[in-house]
Amino acid sequence: MKNVNRLCAVFLMTTGMAISAPIYVNVAPNTISGNESTAFLQAEDFTLSSLTLLTGVRFWAFYFNDVAAGYLGSVDWGIYSDNSGKPGSVLFSGLATPVVTAGAANCCAAIDAKLEFALPNAELAAGTYWLALHNGPAFQSGFEDFYWQTTNANVTSPGMQQTSPFGNGSWATTNLEHAFELDGRLVQVASADVPEPSTFILSGLAFVVVALRRRFR
Repeated sequence: MKNVNRLCAVFLMTTGMAISAPIYVNVAPNTISGNESTAFLQAEDFTLSSLTLLTGVRFWAFYFNDVAAGYLGSVDWGIYSDNSGKPGSVLFSGLATPVVTAGAANCCAAIDAKLEFALPNAELAAGTYWLALHNGPAFQSGFEDFYWQTTNANVTSPGMQQTSPFGNGSWATTNLEHAFELDGRLVQVASADVPEPSTFILSGLAFVVVALRRRFR
């Protein structure tokens, strides 16, 4: 697996393709509201049009360090299949330590931030999936006033949330959209090698020569 990843990296560098290019954007944050992401596991859907290698996540949040613990320093994430309009089974998951960039002042004296982290090369076929985010490790389930920021409504399904204990499959709609982006690149599927027309011709001539030799022996 390490060699495969290294070859992919070499290919990207030699072809000039960017590793961290936004491939899915669910619109920018509207700095109006958010959904608590510690006592709840929050999820948003996204759709890919072709085979894609996801390499990173970018999302926006706000929190209140003066009221509770706020941001816990890590993010438990998961990519789920789609099950009739809600998250299904877990396809990829992990605990990440995002790069945090402070943003402009938000409502209610909240700390506004953009959080970014890398994904371990999650390859997904065309289809609809769900990105789930949780403040801190999954066992942390207290209400910490850490909110995944909302964005304006769009054509995708509204967010879903699951209360602790997580992983119980009981999802409820938030009726809100949340701000996030996914980095990655399209995966080129290698087609079967098809001989050039000249190859067919040369092969045919070789067959004729062999047949003539056998005839005149």
